[in-house]
Amino acid sequence: MHADSRPEAPSRLPAGLTVTGEMSASRDLLIDGTFDGQITIPERHLTINLSARVKARVVARVVTIAGRFEGAVTATERVEIEHTAHVQGHVQSPSVILADGAKFQGSMDPDRTEAAMLVAKYRQKQG
Repeated sequence: MHADSRPEAPSRLPAGLTVTGEMSASRDLLIDGTFDGQITIPERHLTINLSARVKARVVARVVTIAGRFEGAVTATERVEIEHTAHVQGHVQSPSVILADGAKFQGSMDPDRTEAAMLVAKYRQKQG
């Protein structure tokens, strides 16, 4: 296997670190720490791990939530809410997996995901 063919390691926000603002990445993103703001990674996978606390507007291809999340998620492929998750907000994705035991308070909209992604990409270019 050539070094160039290995998958890229994800970017990581470690436990103990708190970040406020706007975040984008050219790799998948793992959050173990605390984040407040906006995350825009429309072609990537965002993982909010068990120790994470995230309050944000998120645009991604796939979002997996195991920790605490408050805000809005738009995912073009799917959102996975693990049994350890505490989610409060709005989820927009064609596929949502809600594990038994997960805590979810909010709304889900599977129908307008494509339009929401186009708006998010437009806003990203303008910003």
